[in-house]
Amino acid sequence: MKKSKYVEIFVREAEEHLEALRKGFLALEKDGVSNDQLNELLRSAHTLKGSANMVDLIELAGVAHRMEDLLKGLQSGEQEFSSDLVDVLLIATDAIEALTAQAHSGGGISVNVDTVVKALESGAISAEHTEAKATVDYQGVERRTSIRASVERLDQLVNRMGEILLSQKTMEARQQQMTDLLHQMDSSISRLQDTDDHSLQALRGNMVRLINDFERDRLLLGYQAEDVYQRTMELRLLPLATITDDFERSLRNLARNLNKEINFTVQGQDVELDRNMLDAVKPILLHVLNNAIDHGIEDPDTRVRLGKPKAGQITLHAQYEGSFIQVTVRDDGQGLDPEKIRSTAVKRGVLSVEAANAMSDEAVIYLVFEPGFSTREFITDVSGRGVGLDVVKTNLDQVKGNLSLQSELGIGTELVLRLPLSMAIFTGLMVESCGETYVFPQHYVEEILRISPRDILEEMGREVVRLRETSIPLRSLSRLLEQDQEVKVAKRLTVLILRFREQTMGLLVDRTLGLQEVVVKDLGCQLKSLEYFSGSTILGDGVPALIVSVSDLFVTSQGRQDLQLRQAYEAEQKKIKRGRILVVDDSITTRTMEKNILETNNYEVTVAVSGFDALDKLNAGSFDLMVSDVEMPGMTGFELTKKVRQREDTRDLPVIIVTSLASDEHRRLGMEAGAQAYIVKGSFKQGVLLDTVETLIS
Repeated sequence: MKKSKYVEIFVREAEEHLEALRKGFLALEKDGVSNDQLNELLRSAHTLKGSANMVDLIELAGVAHRMEDLLKGLQSGEQEFSSDLVDVLLIATDAIEALTAQAHSGGGISVNVDTVVKALESGAISAEHTEAKATVDYQGVERRTSIRASVERLDQLVNRMGEILLSQKTMEARQQQMTDLLHQMDSSISRLQDTDDHSLQALRGNMVRLINDFERDRLLLGYQAEDVYQRTMELRLLPLATITDDFERSLRNLARNLNKEINFTVQGQDVELDRNMLDAVKPILLHVLNNAIDHGIEDPDTRVRLGKPKAGQITLHAQYEGSFIQVTVRDDGQGLDPEKIRSTAVKRGVLSVEAANAMSDEAVIYLVFEPGFSTREFITDVSGRGVGLDVVKTNLDQVKGNLSLQSELGIGTELVLRLPLSMAIFTGLMVESCGETYVFPQHYVEEILRISPRDILEEMGREVVRLRETSIPLRSLSRLLEQDQEVKVAKRLTVLILRFREQTMGLLVDRTLGLQEVVVKDLGCQLKSLEYFSGSTILGDGVPALIVSVSDLFVTSQGRQDLQLRQAYEAEQKKIKRGRILVVDDSITTRTMEKNILETNNYEVTVAVSGFDALDKLNAGSFDLMVSDVEMPGMTGFELTKKVRQREDTRDLPVIIVTSLASDEHRRLGMEAGAQAYIVKGSFKQGVLLDTVETLIS
């Protein structure tokens, strides 16, 4: 078995998958077969197979391949589950571990691969199969353990340095408290200045010197801690070439097996990532590249017939983008066919016919990342199992990364991955909801909006906000977290515009608290399964805060339409209306002006163009006050007021006459008709009208 300089990386990766396989097989025997558990086991076996092929561990890849076949048969129901089957799977896992140790140590372990493969193919253990068990050379295992222990110490060091940085931020908060105390002391001294107490002045001088010294020490500690932290982080950084150097040979071998030709180029190999990030990115890139060759690149004859170069072009490009790494994988193959994906989704039960037809072509192509999804009608050792791209989605969620996918039929496909430089630290946006502070990874936040409740619209039964001609569904963080089920309406609302893959969401929060470098802490075994959260951190003031899993928010908010902010706002507006007023005037200018003045001050206004129209309006509804002109065709304002006084239901309705008739005689006629106020248009001031209306309604 050929020893590769990248075997050591594979060994680290294999350890995690082997542990997951063992736990998973035992869980199957204890808890019964579940589809979710089988998906996890298939991902581990599939990744081991692909990674082993890349470092020329052919025997190990063969065992993982047969294990994957057996698990797929178990998932489809072709293979019956039994305890004997668990024995076979556990023996195969031991064999893979032994082969991994052999590759790392160069010898000392003997595995009969043919016997293990036969056991996996038959699904049972016979006497001859007992040879499958390996004899372990403990020296080789100890070498692997010592390497792993040193990596753990490095992780601990990074974690401790992160805590020192947090302590430095805490000192900054304490300095502010001391400054505030100094201001309070100045205030006290000013009140006691007549006493000429020199001891207070001396005390203040000492406080100023202490604060200045504290500031100098804090800055020095901050510089030193930042420098040591950066140097410690650099110990964990490895160039992308660490995992891409062997890609070209592996991909060429795959292309030849599929009778295809490719030109694979890598740009940005010197871009460095955290070691843990590289471990997570490797299977992502492996599955994307394998998929590009198997599903994307056409065979040479087809490409020539289409006017394309005989060899397909696949490019992997990496570059820094602020505090992130952007990795783009592009091919010039046949592209993704939305109609084929749509019909496959319906056929496999991923979507209903109605849901599939409602999805746009841009959204439907993301279905290729769903568990168990494959457009292949037959299964090969590369495709048709519905496992490959599911690994991309799962690993990307773990590292808090994001992706975008674009494809043009007949032209090619482009996949863009956006990854934080490190899994240990990132820039987060602090937000507050129901008195609690939460952290959102910055790269998911596109914008922060400040809106009024009236900016919320209803479209197709859901509440949305409009942003650059696009409708964005609106959700509430407090409602999703079940903190507060009551809909509360404020004059100004804070909305985070979040983007996750092809989806966009507006998330309502109480307020934003700014950006901060976040040191990621594990939630621990007790809170590991906590929904909506992927970790925790300690803020500068020493208060813990949970890190929000944006992917969970998008998944669980699908179909939820329980916000009803628009309805609550409209109900609130109705509550604060100060009264219903009927404005009667035959002049459009006058009644429009009066209507605007009253509505601006939260009165609900109905207009009538004549006395007869006013009586019809009074018959149709109730009002708190009437404002009427005098000179109107058919019925004067005085006559209208008399009729209002004669009606049982409007006898006590306050009436204001607004007219250009300014003589005392006309004022007397208005009072005799039953009006409570008389306002002359010539000296009209809106304040007079509003004061009169408020007085009469109250």
